Amino acid sequence: MKMKMERPSLTISTTIAVVAISAACIWRTIKRSRSPVIQCKLSCNCGKVQGYIAAKREDSIRIWCFCQDCQDYGAFVASQDKHAKNIVGEYGESRVVQVCKSDLYIIQGQDLLQLSRKSATPTKNQLYMHRYYTKCCHTPLFQTVDFLGFVGVFLENLDQAVIDQFDGPVAMMPEQARKLPPNMPPDIFVPHFLWKLIRYHPSRNLGPFDYDMNPTFWGDKKKTTLNTL
Repeated sequence: MKMKMERPSLTISTTIAVVAISAACIWRTIKRSRSPVIQCKLSCNCGKVQGYIAAKREDSIRIWCFCQDCQDYGAFVASQDKHAKNIVGEYGESRVVQVCKSDLYIIQGQDLLQLSRKSATPTKNQLYMHRYYTKCCHTPLFQTVDFLGFVGVFLENLDQAVIDQFDGPVAMMPEQARKLPPNMPPDIFVPHFLWKLIRYHPSRNLGPFDYDMNPTFWGDKKKTTLNTL
């Protein structure tokens, strides 16, 4: 008579996965505790808005984003002033460093920040990205999502002698590039990126962000300013 073997409630593969994830979390926590703090000055093109980043290297990541939205936003801001510069590069890249919201400080010109969104109502599967540029010289400074804990700060407006100390760079959405750069960074490593999102989450309500100001809408070709949501 054959006896049926009962499956253990916790399989070996599940146990291995739990142990691996726990070990990875411990390793990253230790690595972060030993990570140096990077201080980097931030300024708009005319100098009326000043600030800085003070972030652990392990909490940062430089990203080259090639998405069409970033390309369109850069063109929109540049079109608002004949002296403004388009922050988007030759290959369609917007270069940012992503840090915790609590690591970004504005010490001068807070009242000169202008909120901009793609539209009054986000389309299906679209994150409601809040982008900020300056009213004084139309410099794109940073962008964020209100319910997440990160902010992406444009590298062009940071101290160029310091930016290479941040983690990265990595590429995001390279398939939307105008053309492939000869020095394309590696694609973003999703598990690494997700870990940072989890790490940023406690900072989701911090930072110099006013989500209630009257925004411009860079995706609306007919009208750029509407009432706040």
